[in-house]
Amino acid sequence: MKPLFSSDEEANAASVAPVATAPVFPPLATSGTADNLPVSRPEASAAPLVPVDISSIDDKAIEGLGGSTGAGVAKVSAKLLGTVRASDADVFGTQLNELIATSKGLDPAKLRSGGMMSRLTNMFGSVKEKMLSQYQVVESRMDTLVAEMTRHANVHRGRIQDFDEMYKGLETYYQGLDTDVRKGEDWAVKLRQAVAQQPAPANAFEAQQATELKRRLERLEKRIDDLRRAMLMATQMVPQIRLSQDNARALTDTFTDIVNVSIPAWRNVFSLYLLQLEAKQSAAVANAAYDATDAAFRAQADMLLENTETVARAKQRSLVSLETAQHVQTQLVSAFDKLEQISNEGQQRRKDELPKLQELERELIARFSATASSPAA
Repeated sequence: MKPLFSSDEEANAASVAPVATAPVFPPLATSGTADNLPVSRPEASAAPLVPVDISSIDDKAIEGLGGSTGAGVAKVSAKLLGTVRASDADVFGTQLNELIATSKGLDPAKLRSGGMMSRLTNMFGSVKEKMLSQYQVVESRMDTLVAEMTRHANVHRGRIQDFDEMYKGLETYYQGLDTDVRKGEDWAVKLRQAVAQQPAPANAFEAQQATELKRRLERLEKRIDDLRRAMLMATQMVPQIRLSQDNARALTDTFTDIVNVSIPAWRNVFSLYLLQLEAKQSAAVANAAYDATDAAFRAQADMLLENTETVARAKQRSLVSLETAQHVQTQLVSAFDKLEQISNEGQQRRKDELPKLQELERELIARFSATASSPAA
């Protein structure tokens, strides 16, 4: 592979020496002709060089250089983008989380409720049925997970083919760019020769035509440089495609191993786990029965002792206790004392208030007597 960026155009430009010949101005567009341009000077040389034909190297041709080469690789990229769904990974993670959450429900401790006697009476039936039902849900979740992993494996298996197709399209794209670069380099040589053949301009039209020809050459050189950079990016994409293809192969192998090795192991683990739960449940039933027997005997003995003591104490109680009789008599004497005290206080209060009442009466009589003896108005 030859270098993408070389100094061929500089060498070609140096090898072309300017020649003073008759003014021959190629058209700037395919539809233009020499008749549309200013006439050449009458004092021109009678033996001009053969002009370079650049009639096909117009602005439209330069703009389209390399434009058709990217269509193939763009179609492959569009196809890949159309087949990718962002929710695939989320669905896979959701299925796995549901499987884990459902598996945790196999614990018998989470399936029982109530006291000791209720657990003892219900343990032989409902808990086992709940465990079996929960395990069936786990099996269903596992089947869904297997289908999801198989689908992911098939997706990445298809990606391997897609990357091969992308690699081939990229190779075609690179070859097309290389062809267009070679074509552009040939056009650049012709344009340089045409620029070199131009004499000194005699008027503004010839000067403008020379300037436009140089700008066309500059645009072509810029286009060639862009195409070379595109070729460089294409070469950089080659290892990326192969690395992505290897990743797809690794993911395909990983999902295949999970389906063929891990999932069957999971099924065996869950089956053994269920059997161990049944053994644990049976041992719990036996221990619960022993605990219930011990608790019943202990409760009966404690109740017998408590009742015997209560009945014996009730039998030895008097009809009225001495403390109660003393309390009644104390309260009765206190009532008589309190009554006599209140009566004495009432008599003394009336005796103390009598002079004040008499004084109030005298003031009232005097007041009304003064009013009656006064002359009428």
